[in-house]
Amino acid sequence: MTPRLSVIIPVRNGLGFVGRAIVSAKAIPVAPLEIVVIDDGSTDGTTEFLQMLAKDDPQLVVIHRDGDHGASAARNEGIAKARADIVCFLDADDALFAEPIARRLEWHEAHPEIVLSFSNYETVLPNGSIEAHFAGYCPRFQQFLGGRQGIVELGGAGFGLLFGENPVCTTGGMARRSALFALGGFARELRQAEDWDLWIRLARRGGVAYSTGVEAQHTAREGSLSTDVDDRTRHIVEVVRRHQSFAWRHCPKAAFAAFSAVEIARAEQSRLAKRNGMAWARYLTAFFLLPNASRARDFARATAVLLGLRSGDIESFDERASRTIGQQPHR
Repeated sequence: MTPRLSVIIPVRNGLGFVGRAIVSAKAIPVAPLEIVVIDDGSTDGTTEFLQMLAKDDPQLVVIHRDGDHGASAARNEGIAKARADIVCFLDADDALFAEPIARRLEWHEAHPEIVLSFSNYETVLPNGSIEAHFAGYCPRFQQFLGGRQGIVELGGAGFGLLFGENPVCTTGGMARRSALFALGGFARELRQAEDWDLWIRLARRGGVAYSTGVEAQHTAREGSLSTDVDDRTRHIVEVVRRHQSFAWRHCPKAAFAAFSAVEIARAEQSRLAKRNGMAWARYLTAFFLLPNASRARDFARATAVLLGLRSGDIESFDERASRTIGQQPHR
């Protein structure tokens, strides 16, 4: 029987946490349910652990790959192997909340025009504390919602909302497999921000919806982004370049917001390199491109640093990048 939902979990060296992700997926009260785990060349015992689990579990499909091909390639292979019309993405160190996911699937099935849906989520910070309502860090998106609750269709605003800032957490994102096939899935040449790029392309193709309920738990790992800030910024710039022409034609305000996000990323590059003057100029540019309270706070903090009134640790790049642009792929 064809599954109603395929949950796709890419993993590399996730022995200590992938079991929790699988358990959260298996708890979804949907039948038939399929869980596709792509083991991307693990060397820590994950491969043997997954083999043991799959031996007696017909819901679990495990794909083993040699070498580290990256999150995009792993997820694309999962999409290719999945059998359900709708897939749900789950990072290996995250978790899904079963009942809300099942309710959104039912809604998704009843709305064939929707190619992508996503939800609010909570984040487990490196210190163990939980931060809820993460989409609240996207001011343009919150303004669009206007306090509405439940599942909200983005309508014609979908592209602009997802290009100008990325409120989508990969974990819990649901998409129609037919749309993913038509678009070629995740861009394999993008090692970072590839999720943001795909959400934008899906929004250009069809309808997008958002559930205000907290339906997933994302794990923020210390240093997951800041170890390669320059590379991540290059990928952000590349994603903006790919979609900027469409944005200028159809949603200029989103283009200004996206370029503001680019300036924030470049400001963080400068800050981490102790180039406080350049960071100050970048934050100022970001504010002029998107004048709002968040950008004003960034600029005020940068001014205080430049004047020696506070240290240069304005905010970690991990927090800023995940709040303004594509989620960091982690498996």
